[in-house]
Amino acid sequence: MPGTLICYGDSNTYGYDPHDTNEGRYTKEVRWTGILDTETDWKVENHGVNGRSIPHTVSTVKFACQQVQDWHRKPNSVWLLVMLGTNDLLENPDFTAVDVAKRMERFLKRMMEEAGLASRKMRLRLIAPPAMQEGQWVDRPELLTESRNLGKEYKRIAKRLGIAFTDASGWEIPTIYDGVHFTEEGHRIFAENIRKELNI
Repeated sequence: MPGTLICYGDSNTYGYDPHDTNEGRYTKEVRWTGILDTETDWKVENHGVNGRSIPHTVSTVKFACQQVQDWHRKPNSVWLLVMLGTNDLLENPDFTAVDVAKRMERFLKRMMEEAGLASRKMRLRLIAPPAMQEGQWVDRPELLTESRNLGKEYKRIAKRLGIAFTDASGWEIPTIYDGVHFTEEGHRIFAENIRKELNI
């Protein structure tokens, strides 16, 4: 039975469009979340935020847990898709994929404990974000390497936590000039791939 897809991520979930000088966001029909909402029977909620890294401070983790508790009360089945980690690499030059994965595991453990995910009414899926490409924001070879390594590190986390996992790090999603944000075509390709992963 179709239910609700909660998409919790950063600017590539939000649908950031640097060409738009007003809202700075692709229209719903372009965003991968909007494509899923329109082309499947699932209700898709976009909870992407520009610049979001993995919650790791007391306040950001607490707020995330409160949000999940609210989503958990929805009447139908809920899938929570978490796709973060790109900004953690961009903002912390010394971070490796292992460092980001440790941060993600701490966050997910806390969320699972505090937000009542043990009931399994809400299913959790961790998504390793598509790897960055060479561009204005990606000027260090390490960024390319570590963003590609997120997939194998996140897979280990998902196995330990017993949650679903999707590795988008090798999907070769087209990006704009900065090497980070999806092009319109990139959103379409991502939507097609994630739809196959979820079988919806």
